[in-house]
Amino acid sequence: MFRRDNFEMASYDGDGGIGQILARLRDDKGWEPAYDNGDIVALEQRDPDGKVRAITLEPGGQFELSGAVYNTVYETADELDSHFELMREMTAPDGDNPGMEMVCWGANPFFDRPEIPWMPKSRYKIMREYMPKQGDLAHSMMKQTCTVQANFDYATESDASEIIRTSLLISPIASAIFANSPFIAGEDTGMQTFRGHIWTRTDPARCGWPEFMYRDDWGYADYLEYILDVPMFFIARDGKYINKAGDSFRDFMKNGHGEYNATMGDFELHLSTAFPEIRLKRFVEIRGADAGPRDHMVAMPALWKGILYHEPARKRAADLLGKVDPTSHAQLFHDAYKRGLKAESAQGTVRELAGELLSISADGLDAIADAQGHPSERLLLAPLEEIVNTGKSLADQLRDDWESLDGDRQKLVEKWAF
Repeated sequence: MFRRDNFEMASYDGDGGIGQILARLRDDKGWEPAYDNGDIVALEQRDPDGKVRAITLEPGGQFELSGAVYNTVYETADELDSHFELMREMTAPDGDNPGMEMVCWGANPFFDRPEIPWMPKSRYKIMREYMPKQGDLAHSMMKQTCTVQANFDYATESDASEIIRTSLLISPIASAIFANSPFIAGEDTGMQTFRGHIWTRTDPARCGWPEFMYRDDWGYADYLEYILDVPMFFIARDGKYINKAGDSFRDFMKNGHGEYNATMGDFELHLSTAFPEIRLKRFVEIRGADAGPRDHMVAMPALWKGILYHEPARKRAADLLGKVDPTSHAQLFHDAYKRGLKAESAQGTVRELAGELLSISADGLDAIADAQGHPSERLLLAPLEEIVNTGKSLADQLRDDWESLDGDRQKLVEKWAF
């Protein structure tokens, strides 16, 4: 969120600040607020048909839309368009309020961490104190990155395991396709997705690629054992966060914390503070894509739907890299973050694999559409097909724009804004 008067980062307080936008959503549009020490930090909207969506505030002022559950990506696209229209209305200039521009890049290309205001959420105070002790780019993850994620349901334990394993195996390819973060704090990083790299230097105990997920026989018990040993951040009691940073949930269940004993609510909160590449909750969360323009964000769930919701497509995708071991696969992640589509694997370049992956997804989307009687969503893959066919990523486009506009912040924001 950039202020239109000076193209600085938006702060929470003051005229035209993020707090005012959230208050307008509450007062003018009827969104239900959630407060933290009197500040609005999240909002929820419930449709007459029961569909629920939420807006939450991330540490560096990023807005996160958690959309409702839909059967097709076309419906998700309509919801996203409505959200952008709403946000353009809420951020338009008004009197002394200069308004804001919204942009989605994988990483903030202009501002360094101290230049980005912290948002007033109590949980972030605990995280910001603990996480830099675990990784030197933890604050960069919190304040300088932006991603697009997609959530998928599952039917059984084995279904969840297979979805997560397949997603993990092909995630480096997807990260290369969506790469859109070559700059950070005004400097070219030499990478395609510096956001991906940031996550490798955030907190290894709660991030990355858990080795058990590479097995084809893992299940809920394995994920539970993993999550019990992920260090905690906090528990919540009476609207306040109590610092538990660094303690394991396993120890908390055994020994408690002063007057507090572990509850299922504590466990559900703890689940949301582990950040593996693919996360298991009541759904599977796919996390590996840089944020980007509208059509690319819509293409992201379409790509994954065609792979994960069609069993033959899922098997083809899982076999794409052949036999995989965690060490070589970790290296492929690093190579994809740096070189994007030009990275190489034993089965060919990532660009070649990306082309195969898009074909697999398109076939899956066609099959799903035939079975469910709706138009195929393969058309939504078009912007990704252009990237793969040309070999030119969003990161490459941003580099070209940076050069042609001489790094001018206002011109770059206005060109990429929604």
